[in-house]
Amino acid sequence: MLEMRDLSLAFGPRPVLDGIRLDVRPGERIGVIGPSGAGKSTLLRLAAGLLHPDSGSCRNTFPRTRLVFQEPRLLPWRSVADNLDIALRAGGVPGDRIAARRDRWLARVELADAARAWPGELSGGMAQRAALARALALEPDLLLLDEPFSALDPALRADLGRLCAEQARATGAALICISHQPWELAGLVDRILCVAGGRIREQAVPSGRPDESAAEAPPDRPAGA
Repeated sequence: MLEMRDLSLAFGPRPVLDGIRLDVRPGERIGVIGPSGAGKSTLLRLAAGLLHPDSGSCRNTFPRTRLVFQEPRLLPWRSVADNLDIALRAGGVPGDRIAARRDRWLARVELADAARAWPGELSGGMAQRAALARALALEPDLLLLDEPFSALDPALRADLGRLCAEQARATGAALICISHQPWELAGLVDRILCVAGGRIREQAVPSGRPDESAAEAPPDRPAGA
């Protein structure tokens, strides 16, 4: 479970998040929207343990948390296949299972023919698919998606969104996905949160374009509680 309690963080004099309260349980799939600079990516980095709050607490008991950044962040000196193999070895996958798992996930993101390519030879969309395959191959129990579909065409964006949702449902994993296109979260998440003014505001369950008017969750009740 992910628990954020009265969490606040500032970068220098600028407060980014202020008094955040959020619960994410196994199996929950949550979308996050909000204006640029509102702290959406910061929220995911706190969940992943890459940042620490100035005050309050962030407790993550999911042992296999994986964050997919907006940029692919592939190792440029290793092939696509090697990028997955390195992550799988670091994740403790037995050596005799690495190749099969890597090939299965590259096929699922339509990159089987690019396994031996260098990252510099890939288009932006192909590189982002490789990064997503690397994360999903590790079978996360909490998958954090920081706009990972932004470089993809609409059809492939929808396909990969469905893939993430199917994997989360199949494994019972929790999922948090940031998007600047709220209607694209329909079918991927069960509910939407809006980050604005350093706070979390609850949105309606996504079905097409969510209502842009959101009532702030009561301060004594964490979103998701």
